[in-house]
Amino acid sequence: MDKDQDYHIHCNYNDHSASDLTVKNIIARAKQIGLKVIALTEHVRRTSDWVPSYLREIRAETAAAASSNKLKVIPGFEAKILKDGSIDCCEEYSKDHFIVASFHSVFGDKRIWIEALKSAIRNPDVDVIGHLAPEPTFDLNEAELSELASLISSNHKIIELNAKYHRPPLKWLLKFKEQNVRFHLGSDAHSLQEIGNFSKISDLIAIVEDNVGRMNDDND
Repeated sequence: MDKDQDYHIHCNYNDHSASDLTVKNIIARAKQIGLKVIALTEHVRRTSDWVPSYLREIRAETAAAASSNKLKVIPGFEAKILKDGSIDCCEEYSKDHFIVASFHSVFGDKRIWIEALKSAIRNPDVDVIGHLAPEPTFDLNEAELSELASLISSNHKIIELNAKYHRPPLKWLLKFKEQNVRFHLGSDAHSLQEIGNFSKISDLIAIVEDNVGRMNDDND
């Protein structure tokens, strides 16, 4: 796993992040701790009116740091997966930017949840499925997990190892790995100190890396 890459960082364009979590401070913090790639993925809605300002600020701060900065900064959004399987982001932004699609509502119905997830996975604008886990009232059986893993792999989606929520569940992680699903790391940072901090998911990282090691050994 590339621990010098963090693909899920929020900023102060929402009302629940630290006030000093500005784009400028995020870039400075990422450089300070030696990150090579970051994705700014602020929560977005179709009704969000701050998006142009947010994108302008990312462009401006990235340009300002360009001469001395080897850090790659990816502008993007975290979009909520809705009950009908669409994502809560205007297409004019989702089609051209990095998109993490995540559940932020409890549907209370396993079938609705699965179909919504499948639609998000098939959505060509979605790059990553964020902090994936079942709702409290259900889990997925082996057949359901296998079908889901196959769909994720065939649609070339990435499953995030999320440091904030410690997801996905171990059983899901192993099943996804069996079917060659790709993973990357997301701190889901809402403060400067959380950026690039993956200590809470060291066990998930170790599992992925161990599986990779075993696969390489088998091919020797």
